[in-house]
Amino acid sequence: DTRRQAADSLGQIDPGNEIAIAALVQLLQSTTVDDSTRWEAGSSLGEIIQNNQHRITVVKALSGYWQLNNEYYDLAWKCAQNMHYPKFYQAWHQHNFATRAMRNLKKIFLTRII
Repeated sequence: DTRRQAADSLGQIDPGNEIAIAALVQLLQSTTVDDSTRWEAGSSLGEIIQNNQHRITVVKALSGYWQLNNEYYDLAWKCAQNMHYPKFYQAWHQHNFATRAMRNLKKIFLTRII
């Protein structure tokens, strides 16, 4: 409950605040918080992101989810509407690229060991 309230409070800090955005993105990505806290973090992010760098950071954080619920989908959509498509595409697929790269490295190292 404290984290959820903190997420709400961070959303009330002046728009564009780098520290608040970083903290909210961290909450969004955290595996130790409940859904309501993540929801509040997403809602607050929607209120305070202002520029493309903020949007790219949020899109990268959201791209790790297999399925977006309505709140995350709305946040991703809000970011996409205010970004050039190539920037959105690169941010959204960067997570997938990194995941594929790590899998390939594991395969390379495992085949050399065996």
